[in-house]
Amino acid sequence: MSTDKISVWETQWQKGDISFHLAEVNPKLLDNMDELIGCEKTGEKVCRNILVPLCGKSRDLIHLHGLGHNVVGCEGVEQACTEFFSENNIEFTRTPLEGIDGSLFSSADGRLRLFQCDLLALTPEAVGTKIDAVWDIQSLVSINPRDRKQYVRTLRSLLAEEFRYLLVTIEYEPFAHLGRPHSISYNAVKELFGSFSNVKFIAQLPAQAPWKSEWKENVFAMVGGVEDRVQYWQARWATGQSQWNSDKPHQYLVKYLDVLTAGSSNCKFFLPLCGKAGDLMYLYKEGHSVTGVEGVPFVVEQFFRENKLDYEKISMPEVKGWKFKTKDGRLCIYACDFFSLTPAMVGEVDAVYDRGALEAINVCDRPGYVKLMQQIIGKEFRYVLNAYEYDDSCFQGPPRNLPRDEVFNLFADFAEVDILEEADKSDEGADKFNLEWMVKVMYTIKPSQQ
Repeated sequence: MSTDKISVWETQWQKGDISFHLAEVNPKLLDNMDELIGCEKTGEKVCRNILVPLCGKSRDLIHLHGLGHNVVGCEGVEQACTEFFSENNIEFTRTPLEGIDGSLFSSADGRLRLFQCDLLALTPEAVGTKIDAVWDIQSLVSINPRDRKQYVRTLRSLLAEEFRYLLVTIEYEPFAHLGRPHSISYNAVKELFGSFSNVKFIAQLPAQAPWKSEWKENVFAMVGGVEDRVQYWQARWATGQSQWNSDKPHQYLVKYLDVLTAGSSNCKFFLPLCGKAGDLMYLYKEGHSVTGVEGVPFVVEQFFRENKLDYEKISMPEVKGWKFKTKDGRLCIYACDFFSLTPAMVGEVDAVYDRGALEAINVCDRPGYVKLMQQIIGKEFRYVLNAYEYDDSCFQGPPRNLPRDEVFNLFADFAEVDILEEADKSDEGADKFNLEWMVKVMYTIKPSQQ
């Protein structure tokens, strides 16, 4: 929100057009206090320096202050600041800000401060203390989208090295609404915050008044650090961004089933990052034993319920996950991070069908992925791999570019790699990813003859 836009908000406040203001504490704050404060595991009472950007005269400020936290608000409209203190009968002082056009409103105890200024002008020197928690209730979607990167840079400059950030956004269909609040997708949130924080998707809820009920309110919890690889996929599934999934068997699994089974009617298959793919039931019904791994537990549970399978669910704290298996033992899916798997858990497998796992994971994780595969495959294994090639200067995936030279090098120590077929997917790449060219490559991987 650049300074020239503050006048728009001032006009709204003067007219009393503040339907976005809640008279009560926001229920999303109350429901997610553990995520914001971060003391749920120890029960320890923690005092945070909490920033509430574009706070208006929110009751959330009073709530957080009453819990013993130091609260810093930032609000561009002077009227909102004065009404906050007068309506809540809080004694305050007001001083001009040095080097910034605006004022600092401070409570008598000094634990509640409102910076009345352009948020994008706020500096660490002005705030004077590092912020270790942020409560962002649709502030990000209130500013002009062109200011989002500067908004995040400003907030990041105020943050402590270890911080927590509770974010609520709005999402709706493109062109369904023009103006504030501006829709933002999970991927856009990840792009803005993912380079310096672990972005965890918590919930997607119908938007509350005054917004339209068909809109969605997305809730995110972030902490300082690098994003957890499983959480990215959890959010994709939770927000319906799982376009790759199908309850039908994958065309190349059906086409190359003979390559994978080598004529056997009872193979042990391994399907990495399997989701709830139709491949699982297809192989199971064909009489094979199937083991899969999927990082998102609720997806695995959905698979067993949707297919009306009688199953057991076993907690596996050693891998921070679960084991789901049919009562006959022929179908088992581990719900955990792929890299938490051990050879002892999976056992020796005859065949691997990689629908798109190797191209989905981070590039830096590929050697570790192949190393684990080498440990679980049998001596006479068969392996079919799906991959895409394209110019990754234009798009970084997923699916990620997987050049053939890299495929050959990854498996060179223990296997022979051959290309089964190639297909031009440039039209698909252009439509989905704005690519100029895209090639689908199918590989067969077999034990080395050396």
